[in-house]
Parts: sequence; structure tokens; C-alpha cells
Amino acid sequence: MKDPAKLWRDLKFRFAEQSKCKSRQVGCVVIRGNHVIAEGWNGAPEGSTCDQCPRPKCRGEVQSSGAGLELAICAHAEANAIGNCARRGVSTHGAAIHCTTLPCAECAKLIVAAGIHYVSFSVDYPAELTRHIFANAGVTLYHDVGEVDVSNHS
Repeated sequence: MKDPAKLWRDLKFRFAEQSKCKSRQVGCVVIRGNHVIAEGWNGAPEGSTCDQCPRPKCRGEVQSSGAGLELAICAHAEANAIGNCARRGVSTHGAAIHCTTLPCAECAKLIVAAGIHYVSFSVDYPAELTRHIFANAGVTLYHDVGEVDVSNHS
């Protein structure tokens, strides 16, 4: 494989394009070795649609980034990817996840619980708790333009 980092970057953004979320399109791929074991994008669970989302920002109202997430009907890309692994019976222990956006704290907890040891992201997000969770769990956090120092966030 010529440039796996570029391939994972390209794939996560292609999967983000699958999202129908009106607020933010996020995608990710879960990798073990040089193989994609799952993909994910943020979206409504089976049987629901993004049009049914009660979150004010998703209904077009002005709201700060990250506000009202507890009202969102959509699952995050990382949760969908890890759920895909669970549904297929594929272990995520020791895997890496490549995300378009720095995961939120809830997804960070899920990533740690799933045994994923490496997280890369392209778009930063004000998520100090995420950095704290990853630092305490020994998860390597990598920004596509350079490694992020998580040691001072614990």
C-alpha cells in the first residue's frame, strides 16, 4: 500500500458524505493492520430519519456547536462504526479509528471501552474531556497535520 494514511483520510471523508445530518457530516473508518474492519457516519438509527430529529440545531435554529446533543436522534459516526463491528462479530481490540472530526467525550468513552488504541482526526473540536479520557487510557491521539500533545490535559 503506497500511502495508507492518505487512503484512510480519503475514506473517512467519503463516508462523511453519506450522512444526511443537517448540522454536521462526520465519517470514520476502523482499521486493523491495513484493512478496513468497519465504517461509520453520523445518522439516524434504522427506522428513523434525520428529518425527525428534535434537536433545535437540526431543525435550522441557531445554536452553539455541541449544544442540545442529548436531543439528537442521530448516532455519531464512531458509535455507528463500533456498532457495525459488534453486529458483524468483529473485535475492535487493538484497532485504530480515523475520524473526520475529533470525537466527543461520549464517543471517546466508547472508543476506549472498545479497546481502540489509536485515534486520528482531521477537524479539531473543543473537547477537553475527550483529550483527558484518551490521555488517561493511553490512547494515541493524532491530528492529520501533526500529533496532539494530550499529556497536559490529564
